[in-house]
Amino acid sequence: MPRMENDLHGEALIERVIAKVSKDGWETADMPDLDDEPVPLPAETLAALRLPDGRPLPPSLRRWLAFDSSLPVGLGWYPEALAPDLAGAALSETVDELYGFGSSEEVWSKMFAEFEPLLPGRCLPLVGGCDSRRLLYLGEPDSAGEYPVLVTDMDDLPYVAVMYPGLDVYLADEAGLLDLDFDTYTGLMDHPVYGARMREHAERTRLGAEGLEIQDLYAPEADAEES
Repeated sequence: MPRMENDLHGEALIERVIAKVSKDGWETADMPDLDDEPVPLPAETLAALRLPDGRPLPPSLRRWLAFDSSLPVGLGWYPEALAPDLAGAALSETVDELYGFGSSEEVWSKMFAEFEPLLPGRCLPLVGGCDSRRLLYLGEPDSAGEYPVLVTDMDDLPYVAVMYPGLDVYLADEAGLLDLDFDTYTGLMDHPVYGARMREHAERTRLGAEGLEIQDLYAPEADAEES
């Protein structure tokens, strides 16, 4: 397990996010506005809440919900602040929601569904991007107990990659708390603080350090046939 700086990961980082947005609001206009008063999830509800397969919440989400349960409503995770349901959806269904695909764009939905054998976990939508969109992928947690934030892109061919190592870093970035360099979607792979967690997710999702376009899903099969 990589060494974790005390306030740059998980629950401790969310404490800093809470302090920042309580004072200044979100740095980006993409994020739903906080209510005038936060809506904390009742302790008994929070204690019983689980991910779709029964696993416990990541530390970042648990701490955020203890502060405010309305943000996930704004992100489209569940309809009511005090009645959370983290069922999530398959990758293609989440991408449909994020891009607003209609029947004329069904081909895009089908192409993103090609990634689902690689990424069978449930997903929760996030904000950000234009041709690109972000989502929380509930596959396998990293050594900090956090789940990766993936980016999808349809500028050329369908593409999926690990963009953030967890909801903790994503929210901190949206709050303007961190000075992160995104020359590429996967720019945090070599980050001195977050690189180790990024590489854990790159390996566990099998998306690799640079992400995958749809044709990359079949390249190993093609190589095997040629040999």
